Amino acid sequence: MQPDKPMSLGKAVLSFRCSHCRQGKVFKSLWHTNETCPVCGIQFEREYGYFLMSIFMGYIWGFLVILPAMLTMLLIGGFPIYLFVIVAMVLLLLFSPLIFRLSRVSWLHIDELLDPREDVTEWRQIADEN
Repeated sequence: MQPDKPMSLGKAVLSFRCSHCRQGKVFKSLWHTNETCPVCGIQFEREYGYFLMSIFMGYIWGFLVILPAMLTMLLIGGFPIYLFVIVAMVLLLLFSPLIFRLSRVSWLHIDELLDPREDVTEWRQIADEN
């Protein structure tokens, strides 16, 4: 049997998959991240405060969420500024679970590209033998 073809980077990010093997699920529920990948076993949070950089990814994803609505309102014209603020707040509130998940997963993938992890399956086999 042939091994599955590796998932593309974009598809792995959008389906919230592990940055190392691109198969394991990063999230165990809507707001909770798995500590390790269920497939390859890497620890997602490399160090204390690791996901703080995902905050900046959240700013980018949040901007991308509200941009279409803001541009549409701007092109139509005639909307008061407070309506722009209300629409942005409602969109960000509605999409906050998606933004949270995308920001964490995109940070995991960027970090994996910049600083690839070693394969941990060998470590697991050695630990199982002992």
